[in-house]
Amino acid sequence: MRYNGLYGLGFIQIVYKAGVSTLLKHKLAGYLHIAISDMRQTKILIALFSLTMLISCISARSEITPNPLWLTSSVPLATASSTYLTPTPVHLRTATLTALPFLVPTQPDEQVYIDPEGWYSVAFPAQWIKSGFSYVGSDGFFETDYLPEYAFVPDSMTVCEWLANIQTKNLYTVSWMGTSGMSGCQLISRPGVSPATTWVVVENPSADFAHRFFYVKTDNAHFERITSTFTWLRPVEEKKQPDFGKAEFRSEDADFWNSTSSMPSYFFLKEYALPPEYQGEDPSKEIFLGFVPPEALPTPSSIHQPYSPVTVESVNQTLAKYGYELRQVDNAYLYDLYQNGVRVLQNIYQLPEINLFQTDDGEKLIFFAHTLTDPKQSPYTEGNLVSYLIQDEKISVWEKVTLNPMYPGWEPILVEDKPLFLGLGDGVTLQVWNTQHELQFSFVTYFGTHVPIKKFQGWGNHWVLEVSNFVAQDGEILNEKYKFEEVFNWSLISEKPFYFFRKGPQVGFSHGGQFFSTYYHEVIHGYCCGLALNDPMLNDNTLRFFGKRDGTWYYVVLEIK
Repeated sequence: MRYNGLYGLGFIQIVYKAGVSTLLKHKLAGYLHIAISDMRQTKILIALFSLTMLISCISARSEITPNPLWLTSSVPLATASSTYLTPTPVHLRTATLTALPFLVPTQPDEQVYIDPEGWYSVAFPAQWIKSGFSYVGSDGFFETDYLPEYAFVPDSMTVCEWLANIQTKNLYTVSWMGTSGMSGCQLISRPGVSPATTWVVVENPSADFAHRFFYVKTDNAHFERITSTFTWLRPVEEKKQPDFGKAEFRSEDADFWNSTSSMPSYFFLKEYALPPEYQGEDPSKEIFLGFVPPEALPTPSSIHQPYSPVTVESVNQTLAKYGYELRQVDNAYLYDLYQNGVRVLQNIYQLPEINLFQTDDGEKLIFFAHTLTDPKQSPYTEGNLVSYLIQDEKISVWEKVTLNPMYPGWEPILVEDKPLFLGLGDGVTLQVWNTQHELQFSFVTYFGTHVPIKKFQGWGNHWVLEVSNFVAQDGEILNEKYKFEEVFNWSLISEKPFYFFRKGPQVGFSHGGQFFSTYYHEVIHGYCCGLALNDPMLNDNTLRFFGKRDGTWYYVVLEIK
């Protein structure tokens, strides 16, 4: 549980009514904050008792010094002339300052915003006044409110990706934020965007769904100052997971689910309820396959492909029929490329990934070679790495890049006999390019332990990119198209696209463009390493996954013939 706020609001009221000087008020508030941060009940009670005794001793001789910047004082609301009065890219509401029956201490140059729901407070410059949806001054602005339209989005990072890619269309980059008690994600405006602004989107797991996410938005210059004053006013259970099974439909959710189809006869679905003693287990901590009846598990395959390490010899065997050869130089990880016996590239960093595609015109060779301008310097040195695209006998400069250890690269795909490439731009922006280096699509995401690319695949005349909790098909984001809070585990089953989606509090699945009425409130996905065994698994035309409906976990086997 996290709670860095005003645990004893009634006590603070006593402090201010007791006639304590302004300086002492701040000292007492500081002592109380120290006691609260320990979160041990005994120490809190001792601290409250001690401070009460102290106040009783001094209140008789102290004079009340009103703080003109207390929340209860009136703040004139007028229109300010400021360069920060640029319309917000998204129409997001901002609540108004609300007088509460208790007082919140501030610094002399601050006024305090109190969340009308009573969950949080944040301070901002005293001279700023309300204008439209913001509080503005000549040097900056501040804005905050809830995001009820994202009530069923899985997490704050997905909210930030929605805002960056769908609502504001490439105005912001996305990153994590975990300071000032505001763990969440950040949106930072790209260079050249005016005014330069920063958002933080925070999840409150203890609130109802309409108040689950809120944001604080400021000009860049004031962001750290304002967010450093953020305070939780009530206890928040940060480990609590949303119980979608208890959420109510919005009208749009009801309309959607009422229009879905029953599963066709070629779908075979069987559910195995996990034993009662395992229903309370956490999929982020336990591998659920251990709870599944043995008869429900897939039969282990007896066919195992032997591991073949990639060597310079194996690469040259593939390249030979195209007239290419890689030769290792003195450095163990650098190679020179020869074409028909003539050196055409030197100091290639690491063995390239060779791709062979079958087209109507025959086999096509495509690979990238990343060369070091100065082999004595690191490949991570700015400007030291130049990429070349090799297509059959043609070699062309692709781009100058800085090697990114978080993004090792992704294999190109072929759509209508033409290759597409997935690259990484500035601010962790995934970019899809064609061979003419023309940008086809971009998506702003983030670094976790890796860039969250799940799939980049072509089929027929189409291509699909799955990243984080979003799926884009031919450059169109399906989340936006169908107003799905998340889309995940895109696959081809029986030559037709299949994926899971969340619409409101329920998760369903689509196959061949149809949406079916079978639903769960949760489907486990997105884990890595050992816990990836909890994720959906596809074997031929059979999908196995863990779904939760009305509080019960099931192991589900879905076969599509």
